[in-house]
Amino acid sequence: MATEIVIKTEKQYEENMIAVFELQEKEELTQEDLKQIELMLKAGEKYEAEHL
Repeated sequence: MATEIVIKTEKQYEENMIAVFELQEKEELTQEDLKQIELMLKAGEKYEAEHL
């Protein structure tokens, strides 16, 4: 499993945020799902701070 997600383009940022939303829509989230959401949100926040 990835320990960090790096977003380099606006397209990657958009896809990441869509994936977070879709993952959150699952009926039952596992611990792995929650960890993945956290990594994806951190990557999104880092991209926003550096590029937006």
